[in-house]
Amino acid sequence: MTAGTLLLTLSGLVLSTGLVGIVVAARGGHLLPSPRPTARWRYTRLHLGACAAGVLVLLVSGWPVAALAAVGATVFLPQLFGGAKASRRAIATADALSDWTRRLADLISSGAAGSTREAIRRSLDSAPAAIHPAVTDLVTRMVPQGVEPALRQFARDVDDPAADKIAMVLILRERNGGPGLAEVLTALAVDLDERSRMLREVEAERAKPRSNMRTIVITTLILVAGMVLFARTFLSGYSTAVGQVALLADFALFGTALRWMRRLSDPPTAPRVLMDAAPAGGVR
Repeated sequence: MTAGTLLLTLSGLVLSTGLVGIVVAARGGHLLPSPRPTARWRYTRLHLGACAAGVLVLLVSGWPVAALAAVGATVFLPQLFGGAKASRRAIATADALSDWTRRLADLISSGAAGSTREAIRRSLDSAPAAIHPAVTDLVTRMVPQGVEPALRQFARDVDDPAADKIAMVLILRERNGGPGLAEVLTALAVDLDERSRMLREVEAERAKPRSNMRTIVITTLILVAGMVLFARTFLSGYSTAVGQVALLADFALFGTALRWMRRLSDPPTAPRVLMDAAPAGGVR
């Protein structure tokens, strides 16, 4: 290894380490691992892996911009390829709310629960896993806080418009009383079933751009790696200073396009329906 190559390698190592440090500091992380394998330590390992990838690319290609792109790709590509997990969580929450609403309706219509409070308490044993922690907290809060504040917090915890609707129905029943709660909850459960079906159809459409993006990235990486290893003369123009600037522009455009495609597959953030009570005490 020549002195120039060694100096270039060390420079790339310092540059990559500095970039990793900046990213870690911006996210509030630490470069040293914590005693337990927390999520922060997983991020730190990702950043250290990005640093290693940058050094490796610099050794193979000799291009500082390519090393910088490798660091960025290692850190951000997992986020770009994500999205399916959030969609699956939304579908699971919608299914769970539908099942829980139907369970509340059955408890009330059968006479097993004589009040909203009792129906919620009895539904805890059969609450679906996706919302079981939120229902547990709801039951725990009802005694010290009251039913309405507990239901409002339940809707905030679940953070789904369907949970807002369920909470509003139960809050109005708790305020005003009267018959017909079981019928309303049953109709709401049917609507939630339809919503779950629609969410699955929408997620199937959103999965297409994510799949296309993975195909584009993998194909591009294979093509670039093959050209670097077996057709360096074709890429010799990038070895100059002007070529590095052009390569930086290429990577910036490619990353921007990937981010745009990722945003196309992101599920929209649904607005909340149940807002905090106004000072006068009304539901807005």
